Amino acid sequence: MLKLIVLSSIFIVSIFSPEAKSDECNLTGIWDHSAKLAKLFIDLTKGEISVYSHNLNPESIGLVVLKSIKIGSTKSSWDAKMYSAAEGSFVDVQITAKSCDQISVAFQGEEVLGLVR
Repeated sequence: MLKLIVLSSIFIVSIFSPEAKSDECNLTGIWDHSAKLAKLFIDLTKGEISVYSHNLNPESIGLVVLKSIKIGSTKSSWDAKMYSAAEGSFVDVQITAKSCDQISVAFQGEEVLGLVR
């Protein structure tokens, strides 16, 4: 019984840990935007993704694209907030690591951003 309580406590603490990280892949670092001449920086210790470089829009460098990244329902998924110009506010999105070199960000089940290494 004590073993079950200890294991349950560890599980609960790991679910609600503020740091978003994956046991399988280290996602922190610079990623290429799959559809634009831009690079994004993933910083899981800050729980955010920001613009690292952008050939067509250099003023956007440093802007936070996703924030409040938290572990999702699986080891390779995260929940986050992403600014939506259409909505005029931050919206809930889901991040999924398709592999250690490919990430998909979805809003209402539709991919809105792809990142590759």
